[in-house]
Amino acid sequence: MYYILLPTAEHRTRLIARLKGRGINAVFHYVPLHSSPAGKRFGRAAGSMANTDQLSGRLLRLPLWLGLGGDVPDAIADAIDDL
Repeated sequence: MYYILLPTAEHRTRLIARLKGRGINAVFHYVPLHSSPAGKRFGRAAGSMANTDQLSGRLLRLPLWLGLGGDVPDAIADAIDDL
């Protein structure tokens, strides 16, 4: 998996929309462990997790699948450059 860290959550939302408009699905799915159901149940986080929470809102997983090729990698790069 390949991720990029965007400057803000708004940038991430705009990039996801831009990619979707070009027929490319990009997602975010990282939930900080302390925020996940298992983390809440079994975790032992102490103190503020503000940095983790803030960074998770800016993380975007880039599309990657078997057979990815053609113009798709260039379209992904162009969408990122257009930010």
